[in-house]
Amino acid sequence: MGLLDWLKRHLGSKANTNSQAADLQAIFSEALAPSLSLPCQQVYPIVTPAMRPDLAAYQIHCLLNKQDKQRLDTLLSDTGFDEGVSLDTVFNGVLHHADRPTKVFLHQYADFAGICVLLISNDAELLSQLITFKAAPPAPWESFPEVDPDTLGSLQGNIEFWCDTFWRPYWLSLSEAERSQYPANWHEFSEFH
Repeated sequence: MGLLDWLKRHLGSKANTNSQAADLQAIFSEALAPSLSLPCQQVYPIVTPAMRPDLAAYQIHCLLNKQDKQRLDTLLSDTGFDEGVSLDTVFNGVLHHADRPTKVFLHQYADFAGICVLLISNDAELLSQLITFKAAPPAPWESFPEVDPDTLGSLQGNIEFWCDTFWRPYWLSLSEAERSQYPANWHEFSEFH
């Protein structure tokens, strides 16, 4: 799912999304493009170039457990951005840096027993710290307490979105030793899906 499709799904009407996309293009123009070297292997959440070629920025799109979301809020504040929003608050807006013309677009909402985050920024200092910001989503049995992974075949709906967008990038970022800490049935699920 592309960034624009995701924004449309989560932000509402087409007119609002078109306005939001134009705003993002104005905020993240080439004039303030960060120069960033991304390592081949990253920890979760993974920093990637913005999904739209007209945005001179990088992004993370992740699911964080509540403790790691608090750590992200602290990182934003420590690097000079507006005070974050309450952990469980739905938020969709722009955070401004206190001293630099850089910005953060932040969209967050509670789901899957954690906080879903889309963060887009052109601030090289923040992005450099995000590359090494090791975080985790809630455990699968917390996100889907009613699901027995042994009974899952092909995935659809919420669990497919969760797996493709959040769980698989997290799982692939783990070492074998870290993967071995998960229960056998969820380990097998994660290897299969």
